[in-house]
Amino acid sequence: MKYTLVGAGAIGGSMAAWMTMAGTDILYVDADLEHVRAMNERGLTIWDPVKGDFTVPVKAVHIDALKEPLEVVFLATKTQHTRSAMERIAPLLKKDGYVVSLQNGINEYVIAEYVGKHRVIGAFVNWAADYMEPGVIQFGGHSNFVIGELDGRVTGRLTHLKEVCGSFQEVGISSQIMRQLWSKQVNICAMFATGITHLLIPGGMDYEPAQETIACIALEAMQVPDALEVELISFDDFRPDLYRQGRYREALKVTADHYRPMVKNYTGLYRDLAVRRRRSEIDGTVGMVVRMGGDLGLSLPLNRKLISMVKEIEEGRRAICTDNLLELKSAYEKEYPDGLKQLLG
Repeated sequence: MKYTLVGAGAIGGSMAAWMTMAGTDILYVDADLEHVRAMNERGLTIWDPVKGDFTVPVKAVHIDALKEPLEVVFLATKTQHTRSAMERIAPLLKKDGYVVSLQNGINEYVIAEYVGKHRVIGAFVNWAADYMEPGVIQFGGHSNFVIGELDGRVTGRLTHLKEVCGSFQEVGISSQIMRQLWSKQVNICAMFATGITHLLIPGGMDYEPAQETIACIALEAMQVPDALEVELISFDDFRPDLYRQGRYREALKVTADHYRPMVKNYTGLYRDLAVRRRRSEIDGTVGMVVRMGGDLGLSLPLNRKLISMVKEIEEGRRAICTDNLLELKSAYEKEYPDGLKQLLG
């Protein structure tokens, strides 16, 4: 079996490095020429504070040079690059080939537009990692990794992936992968509120003046899977039941405590805005929730406000600071004069 990783950054690169070290042959593909060059010249280095740093020799190519037939593709690009990546992948994918999305957001149906639902596997990935420099990834800690077919079947290729990816970490198989993906998506909406400040994820979740506001963002987002009749589930750093019960401080503490001991404890949104100074995934994550909510007649005003603030930061018209959370709080108080009970029913 031939494996190709498209998007050799933090998430995809960290997983693939362990698989390469275990003997799996993977072609690393990325759009960053410096990253590709560094990987070919020096290998891919993983900084792991628990098990120790290591470097694996890899074969890497720029995405524009991808020409060979593809069998199993691990897609780990940012959400905004899904379509451009699929335009390269789709013509090269073999009839029995398939794409595994390791991305934030719910991109599986976008991928299916190019290759069909039967050639897409969803993946709920929740481990922590950051791209540090060309050829170097900081691994922040293992967490959930679950895969599933879009039609709910438990197939041989899921069993195969469970085994081959097991050299990285334990992999679960789900017959309802959208439950995991939507649960992660709601949690992203809440955590991204910390990304418009310089606070770490735990610090943002612990920031008492904005806790009710962050809970509102989560509860707003939860309306969308509810309307779609997708049941949310708990995982390492997310407890939807606590939010629904109005026990939002406990819910936020679950998330904060999960990230407290980790080396990786800023959101990817923050790193895009403050460190890498590039366009973020806001449209493909929170934006996707808002768009789908709009189609269902849901307004989600706090999530909309968060998106607009992120875009102002991207455009250089807003600074990253804790006052942004206080501005969100003011918007919450205006939109929800009766507080969270308007969302709790």
